[in-house]
Amino acid sequence: MTTSFYVAPQRPEEARRLFDAACRSARFDQDIELPVIAGRGLPSSLVLAREWGMTDLEERLASAIEVSYEPTWDHNRGEFTWGMGLDEEHPRGQFNAFLAAAEASGPGRWTALSAAPPERCPQVVGVDFPRVGMRQAEWIGDTLRLSLAPLHADPTQRTTFRVKGAEPGSWQITGPEGASVSVTDEGLIVAAPLVDAELEVSPSV
Repeated sequence: MTTSFYVAPQRPEEARRLFDAACRSARFDQDIELPVIAGRGLPSSLVLAREWGMTDLEERLASAIEVSYEPTWDHNRGEFTWGMGLDEEHPRGQFNAFLAAAEASGPGRWTALSAAPPERCPQVVGVDFPRVGMRQAEWIGDTLRLSLAPLHADPTQRTTFRVKGAEPGSWQITGPEGASVSVTDEGLIVAAPLVDAELEVSPSV
């Protein structure tokens, strides 16, 4: 199943045949026996089920993962992870990476991501993690939408980070009182109070 995941963007027809055979071998056409052991197989299968629009299999895999893999919010750190039933101090990185990919997947996305480099866009860098978490950093047209989650909110303190690769010119920011954006040779410098906040950075009209 994991092999199918890696092959899918390059040889989708062969990957689908391999995946279908693996699903038959694992008896995924029947009820999935719970709890499911930790591994890459189910998470990578969920990516492919969503990739190929296999909604029935997707629902059964998602249910098995929900029951077996301990989805957990750590509100103090602003992190969502899966414990995988491993009873480890830190969530297992590789397994969590596959599960995170499954959360972000959808029809054709894995193939599209691998078919060509993603379009270049400015990047948010220099975030003061773990003092500040970044729940969202997304370009929508020319506007950068940000969602900040400090580890410990304190409106008397500030945090700064940089937007590298932004077009030179005049920029504006909307968000909490005291948020600012300035243009430098190294990109945009965004500063904001250390609070939960939604910000938008966009070119000045």
